[in-house]
Order: sequence, then C-alpha cells, then structure tokens
Amino acid sequence: MSNEPQVTDHDFLVQVKNLTKFFPIQRGFWSKTVGYVQALKDINLGIKKRQIIGIVGESGSGKSTLGKLILKLLEPTDGEILYKERNIFSLSNKEMRSIRQRLQIVFQNPYSSLSPRMKIKDIIAEPIIVHKIIQDKEGIMKRVNELLNLAGLEEQHGNKYPHELSGGQRQRVAIARALSLSPEFLILDEPVSALDVSVQAQILNLLIDLQKKLNLTYLFISHNLSVVSYISTQIAVMYLGRIVEFGHKEDIIKSPKHPYTIALLSANPEIGDLRSKLRKEKRIILSGEIPDPSNPPSGCVFRTRCPIAKERCTSEIPKLELYNNQQVACHYAGELKLN
Repeated sequence: MSNEPQVTDHDFLVQVKNLTKFFPIQRGFWSKTVGYVQALKDINLGIKKRQIIGIVGESGSGKSTLGKLILKLLEPTDGEILYKERNIFSLSNKEMRSIRQRLQIVFQNPYSSLSPRMKIKDIIAEPIIVHKIIQDKEGIMKRVNELLNLAGLEEQHGNKYPHELSGGQRQRVAIARALSLSPEFLILDEPVSALDVSVQAQILNLLIDLQKKLNLTYLFISHNLSVVSYISTQIAVMYLGRIVEFGHKEDIIKSPKHPYTIALLSANPEIGDLRSKLRKEKRIILSGEIPDPSNPPSGCVFRTRCPIAKERCTSEIPKLELYNNQQVACHYAGELKLN
C-alpha cells in the first residue's frame, strides 16, 4: 500500500472534471449548424491553493478556452468546474457575482484590455465601485494608490491614460485591476507574450512576488515552455483540446515522457539541464501543423505528427495514466528519448 497521503476534493481550490467544449460551425443566411469544433475534450485538473499551474501548448490547443470556462465566461458542452466544491455552472447570476470577486483574469494584450478613454486610476477603481467594496471616494483612491504601488507603479501613473504608458506598465495596470477585489485565484492568459523580452522577466518576477505576498493561486497559460517552467510549480501540456502530460515542473523538464512534450522542450534549448543534451542531439522538429479541430484524427490526436506513432495509435485513444511521476496520455510513453 502506498504511503502517499490521499488527495481528496477538500484539498483543491478549483477542480476541472470531465470538461468538454464544442463550438458550433454555422453557415448560411439562417446560421445553420454544419459541424462542431472540438475545443476541449475530457479535461480533468485539480488546482490546490497557492499552487502555480502552468498550461502550455500551441495555438489552438484549447488553453484560453479552458481559462474562460473556469471563469464561466463560456458555458461547457459537458463536465463541471468546482470552486471550493461548488459547481459554478449550477450557480445563479447572483451567486456567481460574489464568486467573481475571488476569480480574476489578466489578459494577453494590456492595451486592448484597458479602456483607452479612462484614466488609470478609474480603470483600477471601477471593479471596487461596481462591487461596492469601498463606499467613500477617499477610501477608493487610497486603495487605488495601494494597488499601483503593489504593481510596481507610482501614484502619478493613476492620472495617465493607457496610451501614455509602456507595454510593461500597462500590464502592471491590468494586474493591479485584477487584484482590486482581493481575489485568491488568478488566470494569467499569455500575460507576457505581447511584451518585449527585456520586460517579460520583470513582469514574471512581479507575479511571483505577488503570489507569495498575497497567497495567490495561479493558472498560467502560455505557448512558451521556458516561460511556463520559470514561474510554475506544475505543468500541464495540452494538444488539440486534451491534456497529454501533467506533472511537477522538475519531472516534466528533466524527464518528459510524451513525444509532444519532448518536441516542445527541443524547441526551447535554453531550459536548464537540457542545454548540454540538445547541443549533442538533433532537434525534434514536428512535421505539419496542428490538425483541424473540427475533424480531429482518430485514436491519438497527436499521431499525425508523432515520430513514434504505431498502428495502435490510429484506433485507440490513450488515457491520461500515471507513468513514473507524471501523468501521460501515450501508448508508448517514455520510448522517445532526449539523449
């Protein structure tokens, strides 16, 4: 019998259970549905309090869709999302309104996510006013200035408009706004991909400091595995709407088991101990592009690009199962090696 402590539902802040999302394809004058795009299929994920879970994958893998579903910005085709053991999709608008204070998001592009017609101080104050967190104007402005300082900005930035700030400063404003309601869970949807490389590390370090200072829980979404590995404690690798590998950061980086994860690592030779390995080995370059999600491949969704795919992969969908320290959805997990 295992000596590992048993994990129960009480241990998780957010749980994703058998989550599936299809988007209808509509054509013609009457918007007739002619098919469906499979954005997510049977996603299961548990996020404990104060964890930083990284979600990585190519564009079209379903990362952002997962984030929007967790915030109930989209309705699922099937499955549940539990916040503190309550299914958010069964809650009324009134019940969800109070929960939204605890669940916030930082979007990819800080320029498009901030109103160009509002001053920075008003952008940060708006959620406080809408949710009636603080009633008096003086108290609101005091809180706004606290949030500006928390995000690494000065009070004078509150009197500027978004276009007067740099990209990094605008993203700091977006972070301050997300923190205005004192949330405990933040979805960070590609928060540094629109920024200069020199600024990315500053924002990542800010997010790490805030997570420790405020005991926050993050779901960090990115297509860049090196960025995800820098900030996350655990990593989920997604491909065409499915999680294909999940585990602790160290295990994923040092000993990946799924061919897709290995290919992503091969494309990021600057990550840790892999540098010396990948200098000696040829990079694993995937052929073709991610398949059409409206017509996914039979069996394993990765088989059309996998360098070790076999006949079994064409007919049998691999389940996400424990392999050493990772969960891997591959019939031949661990057969493709980095060295």
